[in-house]
Amino acid sequence: MDDAHEVEEYRAMDHQEVNEQVVNDLVAAGPVGPRVMDLGCGTAEIPVLLCQRLEDVEVVGVDASVAMLEAARIEIELGGMLGRVHLEHADCKELTGFQSGMANTVVSNTVLHHLADPGEMLAQAIRMLEPGGRLFIRDLVRPADADAVEQLVSKHAGSASEFAQQLLRQSLHAALTINETVEILTALGVENASPTLTSDRHWTLDWVRPS
Repeated sequence: MDDAHEVEEYRAMDHQEVNEQVVNDLVAAGPVGPRVMDLGCGTAEIPVLLCQRLEDVEVVGVDASVAMLEAARIEIELGGMLGRVHLEHADCKELTGFQSGMANTVVSNTVLHHLADPGEMLAQAIRMLEPGGRLFIRDLVRPADADAVEQLVSKHAGSASEFAQQLLRQSLHAALTINETVEILTALGVENASPTLTSDRHWTLDWVRPS
């Protein structure tokens, strides 16, 4: 989202519960940080929540949208996390300016379905991890058919704006299945990757890079 109006529409949507669940699941399942990267950080709500939860964590949030990063700066200031959440304008599919192995944990939430080639971002995420580091990816899972998409849109965005409904609808249609995700990870040489269905519309991968 490079359009400022679209970003404001996005900010008006209620992501609090979903973002808190990401942080809760990340923290509950294993060690985090202290060096964390959030790929496709958007308005930086997850980095702010994570730093509020864990005092020893700092997060580098990366996003390709200048408009999103401008909104993120506001969220960081409001959340009292200046100096602990750092923003970088970059394409998550390339990250040529970042050193390999710089992160203890790489996290990304609902970004892959926006990409024509999700494997490009996954390859960069893996490159960013130090040996023994965690990759925590959550994304939408593509439903079986259009009727199932509409049921999820009605359930989760039925009272939301038309913009929010259409965004979820398009995202569900564009999302990967778990099997497609496994195929991409296997092609990248990732062994024992086990994305699991963690809600009626999300899958989650929590993988540790071999030391």
